[in-house]
Amino acid sequence: MMKKVAVLSDVHGNVTALAAAIADAQAAGADEYWFLGDLFMPGPGAHDIVEMLRKINVTVWLRGNWDDFLFAALERTVDYNKPTRVYTARLAAYVMQNMPREDYDFIMALPVADTHNVEDLTFTLSHNLPQKNSGHELLPMSDQYYFDALFMGRDADVAIYGHTHQMIYRTASDGRAILNPGSVGSPFSLKRKMRQNRDARYLMLTVNGTHFASDFRSIPYDQATEMQLATERHLPYLELYQNLVYEGLGYVHDAGTVGDVNRRFGYVQETKDLLSELRQIYH
Repeated sequence: MMKKVAVLSDVHGNVTALAAAIADAQAAGADEYWFLGDLFMPGPGAHDIVEMLRKINVTVWLRGNWDDFLFAALERTVDYNKPTRVYTARLAAYVMQNMPREDYDFIMALPVADTHNVEDLTFTLSHNLPQKNSGHELLPMSDQYYFDALFMGRDADVAIYGHTHQMIYRTASDGRAILNPGSVGSPFSLKRKMRQNRDARYLMLTVNGTHFASDFRSIPYDQATEMQLATERHLPYLELYQNLVYEGLGYVHDAGTVGDVNRRFGYVQETKDLLSELRQIYH
């Protein structure tokens, strides 16, 4: 029996983009949903986006590297001399302020990879590599070795991963298909012209026996509505998020820009104070 699967990844807190992607998938007749990780940050979504996924038939739910920033902020020592570490820790504190402890426990218990059968095909699913949910091994220009590694130790027919925010259809050395659905909330391209399309991206799979078809979807959403929500919710690093939403500019590796914002808004001390309070609540 034919089945339609919507594959979502890398929401990064973009509530409006996720709502648009889910609405499109429902209209297209999705039977089930797979989520490949990075639900949070730097957007305003927290408990509400967890609930959005809980209301649909999510049969695979993975933990991304940005989701791990929640754990890192609580359980590890933050290096306040590194502006980008302050950036992720302050955003993590924002998320934890806006969701119950049960959400945190649920997200931290999720796997970083899984296998799932649909019809007569077996899919291996991961955020990045099956053994680790961070790193740059699977960028589109990476060595073939890393793409083949998606199948190592896994008896699967198709590999699907997220993390790079770029839609991909390619093959392993033995011809097995490898796909990436792109990012729901933060699509990316090295080329500025290609970043101008800020639509929410996801993948719709249609599986029938050993046959599957891949439909890479690009769904418009209202960026102004997303920014209004971020403003109303007092999202930290609001201006940086605006640049991401409208222009596709990310700042997790931009210590200079983030450091300037940290100084302007006093985020170093604010992050210290918030994490001190949160550690008392969470422990």
